[in-house]
Amino acid sequence: MNTRHFNLDAPSLAPPSLRDAGIHEIVIVDATCDRYADFVEAAQAGEVGLHFCVDGRSAIRLARRFRADAWLVSTDLPDMSGFDLLAMLSPSILQGEVDPLMDGSRVSLDKVGEGMRPGVFLVSDTYSLEEEQRSLTSGVAGYLVRPVTLDVIRASRSPHVAVKEVAG
Repeated sequence: MNTRHFNLDAPSLAPPSLRDAGIHEIVIVDATCDRYADFVEAAQAGEVGLHFCVDGRSAIRLARRFRADAWLVSTDLPDMSGFDLLAMLSPSILQGEVDPLMDGSRVSLDKVGEGMRPGVFLVSDTYSLEEEQRSLTSGVAGYLVRPVTLDVIRASRSPHVAVKEVAG
């Protein structure tokens, strides 16, 4: 009788903690902050640092001096479009990976290039094929439609579990 056994590389199938997924700091850029209840609960429980910016200008100021692992940017902000903000944020976010003067999640300089870059997600109230295509061609980590949950962000930052077949 030929039997097959499967071995999962991960010790359990439970979702990893935010920190295990490499998420220590999250910035949400949205004029309506009450849409992110589970993010606030996780921050209150000490699972993640959470920072809100209500417009594009405040997000640009924050990005120049702060390092975050995930950015959620609304496509519709009071002072500019999320797409316009993305172009302004990108240089600061990418530089934040190597700039030792920036606060936030620490990355050892001898480990630069290892691990994941900060994930930027554009978030919309309603689905639009044009917005999705524009988002993905701009190089963001994802295009999301509200409601957005913490599990979606966690899953996008977690490596996939590899399954190996073990002869037996």
